[in-house]
Amino acid sequence: MIIAWVPAERGLAKHECSADQIPDRAVWIDLVDPTKDEELLTEKRLGLDLPTRAEMQEIEASSRLYREGNAVYMTATLLSKTETDAPEITAVTFILTPERMVTIRYAEPWSFRIFATRAPKSGITSAEQAFSVLLDTTVERLADLLELVQVELESISQRIFRRRGVNKQVELQRILTRIGTCGGILGKVRESLLDKNRLITFSESAAADWLSPESRTRLKAIQHDIAVLSDHASFNSGKINFLLDATLGMINIGVNEQMKRLSWIMVAVMWPTLVSGFFAMNVMLPFPQHEAHWPFYLCILLAFGPLLAGAWWYWRGQRHRAH
Repeated sequence: MIIAWVPAERGLAKHECSADQIPDRAVWIDLVDPTKDEELLTEKRLGLDLPTRAEMQEIEASSRLYREGNAVYMTATLLSKTETDAPEITAVTFILTPERMVTIRYAEPWSFRIFATRAPKSGITSAEQAFSVLLDTTVERLADLLELVQVELESISQRIFRRRGVNKQVELQRILTRIGTCGGILGKVRESLLDKNRLITFSESAAADWLSPESRTRLKAIQHDIAVLSDHASFNSGKINFLLDATLGMINIGVNEQMKRLSWIMVAVMWPTLVSGFFAMNVMLPFPQHEAHWPFYLCILLAFGPLLAGAWWYWRGQRHRAH
């Protein structure tokens, strides 16, 4: 699908068209999951060499950022499905010329969808304005994701350190999963921020001969926002590591408590068995015949007396620890 955005009275007007019907006045041409025929016809219509989907997946900087003639080619990583707990990274190519901007994508990033709703009233009249506003919208979404991660981490922190309940271990395992989800989202956000900073730096230098001062100022402002968000992402990354260590520590404490209880059960079973087995041996007891009942009471005392004393000591220690 090919979408052409043409300057209108208050912004950009949307036109869905074929490759041979692209308006000459279009300042932004958005190729959404284009077919091979659409790519070839668009290349012929615009006189540009469009990268294929395989070429967009290249990781070398020379393959992602370069200039051919007056066209600046930039392939960036954007996040899609950001409304879910598992956002995905997708490659989007920006081709910026003095007359128009061309984007090639095979997904629906949030920033494109929001920009499409704002474009009719955005006041955009040129390709470089559309490029800077689209980048600003992308960074805005990354900031929203960082805020959501921070809120989730605050909730996780309160759940970890509140008073333990009966199902605390099960809850800690669920918290561990949530921490992993936050860490995955944060890693993708940091990667995307780094990529946008590199893209802006390259665009300023590659299009230095025709980029307007207004666009340069806006790109500098976006770079400043990226730097602030990167610091915020680093802070959240440290908090994730802290909460991860705290959660694992709490789980280990719970496991140690369970092992302690298991040890007490083993002692409770083995000690009475040992005492009763000793007194059950067929040997001459050192007691008079008329006092034959004393060995029974002595066996009971030796079997359960230490256990009761130990249970009282353990219960007392637990009360002091709770207070």
